[in-house]
Order: sequence, then structure tokens, then C-alpha cells
Amino acid sequence: MLSKKDFEKTLKELGKTSKGSSIQQILKQVEKLNLLPLRYNSWQLPYLLKIMGFVFGDGYISITKDGKGIVGFNGKREDLEKIREDIKKIGFNPSPIIARERNHKIKTQYQKEYQFKTKEEFFRVSSFAFATLLITLGTPYGIKTKKAYRIPKWIFKAPLWQKRLFLASFFGAELSSPKTLNKYNFYAPQLNMSKAKELEKNAREFLEDIVNLLKEFGIETYPIKKVLGYSFKGKRGETIGLRLQISEKIENLIRFFETVGYEYNRQKQREACLAANYLRLKLRVTKMREKARKEIRALYKKKGDFKKLAPQILEKYGGKYVTYQFLYHSLFKEKSHGVIRKRGKPRIAFNFPSFEEYKKEYVFGENGLVWDEIEKIEKIPYRDFVFDFTINNVNHNFIANNFVVSNCGVRVLTSEWKEDDLKPYLEKLANEIYREVPSGLGKGRELKFSIPELDKILEGGVPYLVEKGYGEKEDIENCEAGGKLPWANASYVSNHAKNRGKDQIGTLGSGNHFLEIQEVAEIFDGEVAKIFGLFKDQIVIMIHCGSRGLGHQVCSDYLREFIPLMLNKYKIKVPDREFACVPFNSPEGKRALAASGAAANYAWANRQMITHFVRKAWKNVLGARGGKLNLLYDVAHNIIKIEKYNIDGKEKEVAVHRKGATRAFPSGHPEIPEKYRSVGQPVIIPGSMGTASYILVGTKEAEEAFYSTCHGSGRTMSRHAAIRSLSGRDIINQLERKGIVVKCYSLKGIAEEAPQAYKNVDEVVEVVHNAGLSKKVAKLIPLAVIKGE
Repeated sequence: MLSKKDFEKTLKELGKTSKGSSIQQILKQVEKLNLLPLRYNSWQLPYLLKIMGFVFGDGYISITKDGKGIVGFNGKREDLEKIREDIKKIGFNPSPIIARERNHKIKTQYQKEYQFKTKEEFFRVSSFAFATLLITLGTPYGIKTKKAYRIPKWIFKAPLWQKRLFLASFFGAELSSPKTLNKYNFYAPQLNMSKAKELEKNAREFLEDIVNLLKEFGIETYPIKKVLGYSFKGKRGETIGLRLQISEKIENLIRFFETVGYEYNRQKQREACLAANYLRLKLRVTKMREKARKEIRALYKKKGDFKKLAPQILEKYGGKYVTYQFLYHSLFKEKSHGVIRKRGKPRIAFNFPSFEEYKKEYVFGENGLVWDEIEKIEKIPYRDFVFDFTINNVNHNFIANNFVVSNCGVRVLTSEWKEDDLKPYLEKLANEIYREVPSGLGKGRELKFSIPELDKILEGGVPYLVEKGYGEKEDIENCEAGGKLPWANASYVSNHAKNRGKDQIGTLGSGNHFLEIQEVAEIFDGEVAKIFGLFKDQIVIMIHCGSRGLGHQVCSDYLREFIPLMLNKYKIKVPDREFACVPFNSPEGKRALAASGAAANYAWANRQMITHFVRKAWKNVLGARGGKLNLLYDVAHNIIKIEKYNIDGKEKEVAVHRKGATRAFPSGHPEIPEKYRSVGQPVIIPGSMGTASYILVGTKEAEEAFYSTCHGSGRTMSRHAAIRSLSGRDIINQLERKGIVVKCYSLKGIAEEAPQAYKNVDEVVEVVHNAGLSKKVAKLIPLAVIKGE
């Protein structure tokens, strides 16, 4: 698309020579930034397209007499900051933003003179290399009103999303903002262009280029017009004004606002998003009224009793925008200006909000978002990727209907090896585990279970897999609840959920799920550590994962079912649909509990199968001398359990929901393994990637918290923010400098789960230790990290 030869040619045209190595120095700078050659798939191109679009509008390129290249940008500070960020990303250094006041004087063709002041904000990039790059790509330089230029031909060959970036940025600078004509209907967006009189033909050609690009998005425009009132005579000669308008038809405006819109202009883009939503609502209401009018006419023609027919239509369409009077008048002709005629298509309802009223009622935040309700949910055929949009909000979780269904959890395997003994084999062991245990979003494995076999796993959990040879009897004893919830029922798990889960047993998953080879770095309680089988410098392996796609699908399935039941059958009122629920002992509640139990069993089975393959990898690398890997304990931290507690002096059976919390039973509790009963249940607190993890023990003091403690450190930075501000490669380098081996398919996955994105786990554990919710036993530090994508 852009070669070194093209760039060098532009340099020469701009007056640069080989004298003093001028050309070579500029070329060297651009090549160092990996900007030559530039291809359609170059990562810098999207940024360059947006920058170009803006310079075509509210920017300029100046090549000074003394051989300097300056690129200038004018606009609002918040928009200019965004442009500055993008320029920095491709390797150039913009100046700070400068503000100043300017005096203007304009004389119109009607000989009227106007004087006014404006405050402008701008910044510059003083770089001949940057200016030359933009010019070579086809960006005009000098005084644009006196310069002939077109949309660069290569943009017409670019994919549609790249064309959109150029157009949206240009429109952010030059196209009018969405505005209403009469509170309800919108003006046609205008693009006005001033050009030297002798370049009128070129100006029309440029605007035709814009028209042709918009056609590719299915967007209609009006013919280009010459605007007489935009003609001026000034110091630089006579200019004429041309105007291009985008059709204000509702469907056309929606298409434009949603598919092209504006870039580098937050205010315009916000208004465009809101306008698109408003127009969609308006279109929906108009079509609903049209449909209601047709239906009442057809029914009246057949049956003729309006008073009986009207309530049926009103019930169907809600009654807000389809009223009794509207239906009545729909049956008869209207009189307008003395002429009686049949009523045509209905106009918008008289009580429909204006655009400003709509914004006051529905707008959320400052980024063009509005509150809306889901109208219907229907199943459609789809076999492709599904993406999860990370939301920087505490409500982004895996809780459905107040039931935690995924049973994300953690287990620790102990060995008889010390860190010094394993060191020569560490890299090889990490590679072997990485090979044996698939990890990442949607990853499955070649070992697949049939649906009948999967049903047995959903109801049988860890005991079923051990029976089939994927573990040892002690593995069952050392799992919370014996690795199986007795109320699980596979028949209440959908086929879709089962199909998602049948080949994912024994896989790690994505996000914060991980597998670590760790060293026991510190012992806090020697007596308890001895009972747990822990000693200083010991090698242990931690596995942190959950119920994969199956658990998530169980959540989604019951969420869809519960909302209408809650509202219509049980008449339960909650402040937010996030709290959708049904009575615990209702038929639906019992089914949901049984399904969540099946998902929990699947998660335990998943960790058990991973353990099987970790043991296999251990043996492959270390052979017989490796000895056994024993399961210390497996505990869930996203689960619902039925447990008994003393409440108000009486023992009661309650449903304990632990989301981001871990069970921590005290000594003497009958539900923990007999060998640990004298001290209490092992509590496993995983750290973030590259940081310490902890083994704690349950306490009697934790009864006030239903024997629950923290499950980890918790995020301080959203995944999106982490990706934006952190480099996966830098994180790997930091960990490797500490001697930690890292295995992960995705640098993005590494950045998402960087230690900086989480609270300090040492401080979090200290809090629960001092509060008596659980007591520290041992500190574990990572030697090797295996992560999902």
C-alpha cells in the first residue's frame, strides 16, 4: 500500500535531498517505527486513517520555508487528547494542548461585515517524517481551500471498517451534529465545504468521493448544492461554498449513526448514539400504531362491535401509544382543510417524547448509552464465535437468579520434592503440563464423553471419575462435599449446556484460571502444616478453574426462565432484574438447585480430570522417582450449599451462597476429612499471576460469617484497563526475571491477569487472619505459571 520508494519520492518532492543525510535520517526514523512498508493489515493503519480524516477537516499540514514539517490539530480539549494518544501510539510526539483567543472579521456577499472572537484549542506535531507520511498517504498540505485534492484511491480498496474510520473522523471534524427540526424530527446532516472559485470542479469531485464511500454503507445523500450565502471575498481571493446533505429519512439516519457516526468528537458521537436509539423507538412505535390500525379495521369489518374489539387490541399493544381514541378514529375518515378522506399511515403518538425529553428519561452516563428493556428472547441458529464484553462493574459476574452455578474452585496437590530437587526439571515439567492440559476460551480436548456418560459425571462428580480410573479413593475424601452434591440432577441441565461441556472436562479455561507449580516459602503454623502434609521448600501444584461453558450455560438458561415467572406467576418485586428469583421450594426453584448442583459436580470433575493429566505429566518427566502427587484439598468459591447453622437458638437448614468466598469449617466439623478434623478444614487462597498464594485453616470464630472467608485478592483494574495499560510481553519478562516460568497462548491473557490488576494478596490474607475468619498456615510462591487465554 505504501512503500519505502513512495515515501522517498515524497521527500524529494518536498525539497529534501541526500545532502547532510537528510533523506536517510528521516527514512531511518520511519523504518524504526515499523511504518514502512505500510500494509492494509499494519496495526498502525487504523490510527493513521483516523488522523488523516481529521486533518482533511480540522487539521493542517505545513511545510515551512526553512524545511520543517508541522501537522496541526484544532478542536475541543477532550477530543484533542484522544488524537494525541493515538499519535503517541504510532511513535510520534505531539505538543501539549494550547488555548488562545482569536479575533475574526468576515464580509459576506451582501456586503455585511461581521466581527467576532473565538477561543481555540490546538496542538502540533513538529515532525517532517510524520508530515511526509500523511502527505504520501494522500493527505492535503498547505492551504486546503486553494489546493486540489480527492479521497486517496487506496482508501477505496480498503475494507469497509477502515473506510468507516476515515469517514467518521472526517465527519467528527466537518459534519454537523445531530439536531432536531421540531423536537421530534432531525435535520439532514450537512457537510459544507469552502473552496477557491477556480477549484469548484475539484470540490464537487471530492464530495462525490464522499457520496460513493457512503453508498458502500447503504447511506443515501441529496445532490451536491452550491450555497450562494457561503461565497466570500477575502485576502486569499474568492471562495465558493458547496453542501452535501445526508438524507434525513429515519432508516437512513439510523444506518448512518450506527454504522459510520463520528470519531474524535465525543459530543457528536454521543448525540448520534442517542439519536439512533430515539429513532429506533420512534420507528417501532409508528409501526406498532400502523399494525394496530390495520387490525382494528379488519376486525371491525368482520364483527362490527368496537367496544368489544378495542380492549383486545389495547391489551396486545400496551395502551401507551395505542389508545382507545386512536383505535376509534382509525375506523373513520378524517376531515382536513374541508376535505374528507380515508386516514393513511398513522403519525407518531401525541404523547411520544421529544428528543430532549427522551434523553432526560433514558440517558445513562456521558457516552451515548441509554436504558432499555429486552422485548423478547428467541433462539436462532448460530455456529460462530461469541465474545464477552468486559464491563468495569461489580455486576459483571456469573450469578443467575441468585444461584451461583459455576463452582469455580481451587485444589492443591502436594509432593515429596523440594525446590532445589525440581529446579533442573522445572521448564520441562511446565511444558509437559501445558501439553497435557488444554487451556483457553472454548478449548476442549480429544477425550470426549457421550451425553449419557456426561450425565453420570453431572450426578456422580469426582466419585464417578475415580471409579473409572481417573484418580484415587483419597481424592474423594479430600474434596469439599466429597466432590459431589447429592441433589444434582442431570435432566435439569439443557442439551445445549451439555454439548458445550462434553469435551471440556480436563481443561483449564480462560481469564483468571491457572495452574501453578509452587514452592512452600513460609510456614506460619508448624503443627497444622504437619497435619496438612506441608513442609518448607516443598513443591506443590495449584489448580484453579471451574465448570467451563456448561456452568455458564446453566446460568443463562435459568435466568431466561426465572424473569417472567418472578413477575407473572409469583408476583415478586425486586429493585433490579439482576435479583431475579423464585421461591426456594417451588418446582422451578428445586429444578434450578438441582441444575446448579450438576454444574458444581462438573467443576469438581473437571479439576479431578486435570489432576489426572498433571499426574501423568509429572510421571512422564520424573518417572518412578517422582513419587505420588497427593490431593491436599479441593474447595469451591462460587457455589450454593445446603448447610445447618444455629440461628436464634435453633438449628436451621439454610442455603449458603458463596460467590468469591471460600468455605472454612473449623476443627471438629463432621464434613471435613477425618485426618484434618483435629485442626480444621484446609482453606486455599490463590493469588494473582506471579504473586503468592496461601493455605489457611478454618476457625470457630468464622461461624458469624457462615464459616466463609475470602477466595482471593480481588481486582483493582478491569481486564480492559489492564490490556490498555499493560504489556503482556513486559509482564512475562518481569516474571522471568524473578525466575518464574510462564506458559500461555495469549499475551493479551497475560496482560489481563497481571499482578498490577489485583489487590495485594498478602494484605487481604492478613485481614482475614486478624479477623479470625481463617488462620494462616503456609505461604506458597510460584515457580511456573500455566494460563488460559
